[in-house]
Amino acid sequence: MLRWHREAFRFYWKHKSKTHSHKPKVAAETIALIKAMATKNRLWGAERIRGELLKLGIHVCKRTIQKYMRQVRTPQPRGQKWSTFLRNHAAQIWACDFLQVKDLFFRTLFAAFPSLEFHVTCK
Repeated sequence: MLRWHREAFRFYWKHKSKTHSHKPKVAAETIALIKAMATKNRLWGAERIRGELLKLGIHVCKRTIQKYMRQVRTPQPRGQKWSTFLRNHAAQIWACDFLQVKDLFFRTLFAAFPSLEFHVTCK
């Protein structure tokens, strides 16, 4: 009995909380303006765009602006690439070959051979 009551309660509130209209709450002109601002001003974040829209008398929350900015901007990789790291630190990198060998009495020996030259070819 309690399980049925819980399921009915969940169903009621799930149905009650759904939006009945599929019309976006933000005007199409505002969405176009957000997208245009995001593409033309790459350094502006959602807060800056929100501030500019407030100057025009348009009230939109930061989360809504982020949603429409995400559609326009492609994510850019952060940090440096591996090739850049190697090019910058090639002089300080020590390269060696590491080898494991068995001797006459089957003991394990480890040998390290430093490389005489270390070439980094990065594009």
